[in-house]
Parts: sequence; C-alpha cells; structure tokens
Amino acid sequence: MSEAVLGLHARDHEPVEVPPGPAVESGSRADTGGVTLECLLAVATLTPAQAALLVTDATDQFGSVHGRGRAPASLRGDAVTVSAAGRLTIECAGTAGPQDAMRDAAACLLRRIAANCRVATLADRVDDAIAGSSDTDDLMRQVQHTAATELERVDVGRTRSQLSALVAAVRGRARPDGSVDVPEPPLPVTGTVLASNRWHPPVGAVWHRKKRRRSPRRWMLGLVAILVVAGAVWVAPTAWSQLREGWSTLLGPAESAMQDRIDPVSPPPPLPDAAPPPGSTEPGPVDTALPTGAGPITGLTAVFADGSCEAGRACTLRVDIGVDPSASIAAVTWNPVVYDRCTGAVVPGGAVTVPVPSGGRDTYGIGSVDLPPGTALAVAAVTTDPAEAASAPMYVPAEHAICPPEDAHEGG
Repeated sequence: MSEAVLGLHARDHEPVEVPPGPAVESGSRADTGGVTLECLLAVATLTPAQAALLVTDATDQFGSVHGRGRAPASLRGDAVTVSAAGRLTIECAGTAGPQDAMRDAAACLLRRIAANCRVATLADRVDDAIAGSSDTDDLMRQVQHTAATELERVDVGRTRSQLSALVAAVRGRARPDGSVDVPEPPLPVTGTVLASNRWHPPVGAVWHRKKRRRSPRRWMLGLVAILVVAGAVWVAPTAWSQLREGWSTLLGPAESAMQDRIDPVSPPPPLPDAAPPPGSTEPGPVDTALPTGAGPITGLTAVFADGSCEAGRACTLRVDIGVDPSASIAAVTWNPVVYDRCTGAVVPGGAVTVPVPSGGRDTYGIGSVDLPPGTALAVAAVTTDPAEAASAPMYVPAEHAICPPEDAHEGG
C-alpha cells in the first residue's frame, strides 16, 4: 500500500524518530498486532474522520477508567496503543490520582491526537471543548460530542478500516528501537536507458483487427445534421424571397410593390364636457368667517387623511395646529364642519381634543365626520378652545360641482 494512500510522510528520506518517551517493551500490547500511539502519530498524518474516531476511543477509555476508580499507568510509551483493528486502548494500573492531574493528562492526550489532523479545524474545536469544560466528566462529554459531530458525515466502519491499514503499514516499518524505516527513493533514470523494459502487446496485421461499431452518439449527431440541412433547404426559398424584397425596398423603392407613403392620421377630437342639466347653477365659495389663526393658535391646516372624500360617506381629516409656545396651553379642541354649498346648511362634527406638549410649537389630530348626500360640499376644521379659528375649506368634489335646479341659489 503506497504512502500517499495511507497518509504516511517522511522528511528528507531519513528515519523518523518517535518523540521521547518510554520504550516499547517486549510482550506489551504493541507487540500483539498494534502500535503505540506515539509511533502512529510520528509517522502518519490523520484525516479529520480518523482523528475524531481516535478521540472518541480515548474518551471512552477515560470514562471506563474513571468509572472503575483507576488511573492510566502512563499516557506515553506503550500505555496508549492502537490495535490492529484500529482501536485506541489505554493501559490501567493503580488507583485514580487527583482529578486535576487526570483531567490535564486527558486534555494533553486529546489535544495531541487532534493536532495531528490534516485540518486545523478539529484541533480548534477540541481546544474549545476542553476550555469550556468544568471537570473530567464534562470534558469527556464535550469532546465526545465534538468528535461525534465530525463522524456524522463519514462511514465509521470504513474509517476504522483505514486506521487498521495505517497500523499495519506502520508496524511493517517499525524498528525494535522505535524508529521507522522510510523506503529509499528510486534510482534516477540515466540517459543510457533508451527504451522501457515493460511488456508490450504484439501488434497484429491490419486485416486481423476487428471493425469497431460506431457509437450511438455519432449516429445521433449525424441524424441531427441531416435534419438541420433538410430544414435549411425547406425554408431557403421563403428566406430568399424576403431577402430580395427587403433589398429592393432599400435600393429601389420606386420599383417596390410596397406602399412607401403613409397618410397622416389626425388625432381624435376631444370629447365635449358633459352639459349640466337645464336650470342648474355653479355653487359659490364657502366663507367660514373665521381666520386661520387667533390668540395662541398661530395657524390651522386641514387635509383629507385618505387623500379624498366622497359625499354620503365618512370623511377623515388630519388637522395640523400651530401654537404659540409662550402661551403654555395644554390642549386644543377643534371640530370638523361640513358646509353644503347649494343649500347653505352647516353640519358640525364631533369635537376632537389634542394635547399640546410643553413648550411645543405645533400639534396635530385626526377626526372623522359623516358627509351627507350632496353635489357640492365643503369640509373645514374649526377650533373652539382656546380660540376660534378655521382652516381653508376643502371642496367635495374638488371641481365640476353643480347645484341641481331645486337647490340652486347663490351658495354659501
């Protein structure tokens, strides 16, 4: 199995020494088909899935050891091994020591496995999980959750097989002193080699070769080409005729059968305004007999809140009131008033009181009034307290208002 597939790496074609630690003794678990974790990490660069699987094994081992009240004999040397099946195991000896020491040892081992990953993302996530844990049990839970998130997207069985293959390859290259053999580089090819010594199949005669069948793709391309040519032949006469006609129109418009002059078309006459009924008159303007400002009220403006109003329906007004800040008034009361421009009737609406902020220069209010049926109406806002003022009247409708013969008079 090639080193590229297994993820093995070497530096300058020299043996890779295992980091300092107790040597592997004869008869240890590393001699039963597995290798020490230090030897594996010194030779192989793990994928994120492989590192996450070893981290999961380590958390399981620590949880089992902690549950039995025992402590690992050591986290270096042959105490932490990876078996031939690709599983990480920790040798236990003695009783558990201080919790802080065990937590630090577990964190060191987990960081060492994650740091060997090809992608630094897993190592960062493991560091975050260790930093956010409160005790040994919480550390194991958080790190195991981080590894499980990485293993959700991979085939665990296949990853375990890859670890097993790594162990087998590392064990085949391991020396008794713990170092690893790296294969010698291939000899360079010299200029004296003129031809390759690989086997070449015999070349038969031309008449011995079998005739290959044409692929369906070639048949489809040929059929499409035939259809394109047939379509071009079919539409060629029509296209040629249209081309000649356009060419003749551009070069010799006198000889063309097409009409070269377009008669001018006059616009339609405007529609006459509808004539008013006989005896009807135009209504006059509305005089509220009040100024737009009086006393502490400096100005009064009214607009339709919905844009416009219609006779026979409710009408909503927005009234903006300017006040003198030195007058110190607390509120302003106003009424929406409806004027019938044909009959002269005046219909006041309900009173609306709006507060004035302290020291304010203006305020506003919203009020509604029901418009009676009529052909010429007007609406204005009239204040009653603290002074009497009126806004400019707004006409309903805004234009083309008439008074029927029965209501005809000089207007309001």
